[in-house]
Amino acid sequence: MPDFFQQYFIDPVMTGSGYNIYNTLAYAVILVVAAFATYKLLKKMKITIDNKFIIGVLPYIILGGLLRALEDANSYGFWFKTPIIYIVIFALAFVGLFISKIIEMAKGGHWSYHIVWASIGFALVIIGLAQVSVKSPFALAAMVTLSVFWALLLIFAKKLTEKFCPNFKLFSRENTAIIAVHMFDASTTFVALSYFPYFEQHVLPGFLINIFGPAVMFVLKFVVVAAVLHVLDKEMKDELQKKKFIKLVILILGLAPGLRNFFRLVMGV
Repeated sequence: MPDFFQQYFIDPVMTGSGYNIYNTLAYAVILVVAAFATYKLLKKMKITIDNKFIIGVLPYIILGGLLRALEDANSYGFWFKTPIIYIVIFALAFVGLFISKIIEMAKGGHWSYHIVWASIGFALVIIGLAQVSVKSPFALAAMVTLSVFWALLLIFAKKLTEKFCPNFKLFSRENTAIIAVHMFDASTTFVALSYFPYFEQHVLPGFLINIFGPAVMFVLKFVVVAAVLHVLDKEMKDELQKKKFIKLVILILGLAPGLRNFFRLVMGV
């Protein structure tokens, strides 16, 4: 058992050799448990999962992807490797949330917690961005161009469905934003695999890419994310808080790795 754990869990983290079926399943279970526990904790703290909360947590999502890329560039150590960095970012976000709620109560509600929380997060992001230098203008231009293309295409799809299929809610504002984030992630993966010596670390995407090529990421991301969002909207109409929290988790799963890829390619790592 120690050898098994070393081979399939410790070594992939330390060497960056990617995921395997065992750690993928284990991390999936941990993600579900952690998400459930976080949701319960937020309810206990009487925090509403709304647009204010998303604004507050957004810089910490950005920080996660940024720090992971900086670790690739500078070898900061074990605590900044996946999946350990998720624990670090969660701790930073929770401490920031706790401080911001205390300040909100101390100010009698005049300072909204999400503004303070976001400000702390963005201050950390700015410190991280100061260490980023653009060494691959081509990668930057390619990723931005592809991301803008998909954003415009999704906005066009949203306008069409609003006009001709108003009852079709897949392209609501929040769903369109989430899908766009995952297409950004797919764009960074496509550029990395098509023009740079990278490999796909995840099991299922890696399997499909070996068969169909990097462009399959666009199809995979759109189909899977759109299907999950459709099911959520259909089956959780009366559970708005839980549905919004799950959608936030889906957004994180696209934005954090997408930003890691983005910053890593830009820095030429």
